[in-house]
Amino acid sequence: MSKNDGKALEKEVADLVESLLQSGELPYRPELCRFKAKAKYYSRNREAEVDFENVLEVYVKDNYDNDNAKPTHVVIFECKDHGRDLEVRLVDELIGRLSGGYGFNIKAYMVTRTGFQSGTLTTANNHGIGLIKLMPDDKIMFFSHFQTIDGIQQSRREFPHRARRALTTPSYVSDGERFYGVDDGYVFSTFNQMIVKHFETT
Repeated sequence: MSKNDGKALEKEVADLVESLLQSGELPYRPELCRFKAKAKYYSRNREAEVDFENVLEVYVKDNYDNDNAKPTHVVIFECKDHGRDLEVRLVDELIGRLSGGYGFNIKAYMVTRTGFQSGTLTTANNHGIGLIKLMPDDKIMFFSHFQTIDGIQQSRREFPHRARRALTTPSYVSDGERFYGVDDGYVFSTFNQMIVKHFETT
């Protein structure tokens, strides 16, 4: 069996971000954004360049066409597809890279198909890192339900509980739901909801 190098997850995230940008569902102007599979930024704290993968750079109109221009905001998607729940040390490592003093705002998300240790959720929340689980196809089932208004409302009320279970349970099987996210104490069922909420609070 070949080793999972995470490239499929990275491509899924890149395609998702691009589609949301082009459809206008994200609060950024597509013509002022650049998505990069890899990027290096100079850290004043480390006095060296720091590597990141899967970054969305957001520019202002006056400097977008300048080759030496810095973005005003960078959104980082740290993709981990290890086949197991992600440990706290991975968040700690990301925190270390984020605290570099780069001269622009950074928002980071960790993305996985499996889940996160409960301590990872706590550490990420305390450092402003969003956590995302993109459900693998074999963990999505579509159960037959007789939908009523009360049933739909109850399902919405219960979503935070389902999201918590999904995010902390690698073997979790969803009822048609593909996305679970948590950031700053809020839970989300779509990525654009997460980005818009972040945009509103910055």
